[in-house]
Amino acid sequence: MRIGLIAVATKTGLGYQTKAFYDHLKPYKTMVVDIQELNGQEQYYGWYSGANFIKGIPKKDQIQRFLQDLDVVFTCETPYNYELYTIAKNMGVKTVNQYNPEFFDHFIHNYPMPDMFIAPSMWKFKEIDLFCKSNNIKHKYLHFPVDRAIFTYRNRTTKKIMHVAGKPAAHDRNGTWDFMQAVPNGVVVTQDESFAKQIRTRYRQCNVFTKVPNPENMYNFGDIMIMPRRYGGNCLPLNEALSCGLPVIMPDVSPNNHLLPKEWLVEARITGYFEPRVKVDLYSVDPASLHKKVKEIKESWNIAEESKKADEIAKSISWEVMYDKYIETFEELCES
Repeated sequence: MRIGLIAVATKTGLGYQTKAFYDHLKPYKTMVVDIQELNGQEQYYGWYSGANFIKGIPKKDQIQRFLQDLDVVFTCETPYNYELYTIAKNMGVKTVNQYNPEFFDHFIHNYPMPDMFIAPSMWKFKEIDLFCKSNNIKHKYLHFPVDRAIFTYRNRTTKKIMHVAGKPAAHDRNGTWDFMQAVPNGVVVTQDESFAKQIRTRYRQCNVFTKVPNPENMYNFGDIMIMPRRYGGNCLPLNEALSCGLPVIMPDVSPNNHLLPKEWLVEARITGYFEPRVKVDLYSVDPASLHKKVKEIKESWNIAEESKKADEIAKSISWEVMYDKYIETFEELCES
């Protein structure tokens, strides 16, 4: 089976996502889409040896050349040019999209669709499953895998709390301000210097770290992660922290409550919404519940035992487990 991958070469969630698939699936062909002129993001072409690099939105002739000799094409979030799905169908090539629900264009546009959608988490799975069934499109949940050779496990024993702010997304997606309110002297890791300055100005007791050279190094700053995430499904820091042995405290909402133990979850309530493609509820953790959880951790948690739970969850979503599931899914699609 000859797999084609559409990738991006940026130090963003989407970039790390597609790089992971490149590293593990070993695609027969890779098209790297460079839209730096549109988003200004630095490109890291060295991630993709021998790939086909496209400046701007791929054109029809570039897509046709890329699709030659392929059995299936896999992309994350977007094909960049939706005609790719139509061209692929005409050439007998199957197409798969691992979507992010907040940017699911098909809710608002009558665009061509792939042969299959893959959900990287259970967030909004039911809504998109109904859509897929009504349009006769295959749909499946396959968690985005974590690389345990990079994000290596060690049993955690301290009660030092940390938070990953990353690159701030719309509406404080990672819940950084909710975290700071509950743990004003905690540790925050962010890639954004201006955001770090804002945090330091409002919470002078906290320790903010920026420009961490590699993602795996982020999880050396604490042994417990609190992520009061306000919305979203595919959460790379969650997967990575679990793999490194950190118990992760999150709101008791989907998809967190599909993956994490009940004792790691805290009450949250809807405090707003926005509509990037579909209505997305914004959650805020209940401050009293989060304070209570922090107190519980400090007074009664056995961190070593909770760290072992993180290890078991990470095993279930590791590349060692998920690789075969992705390959089997692609093979079944090609045979259908």
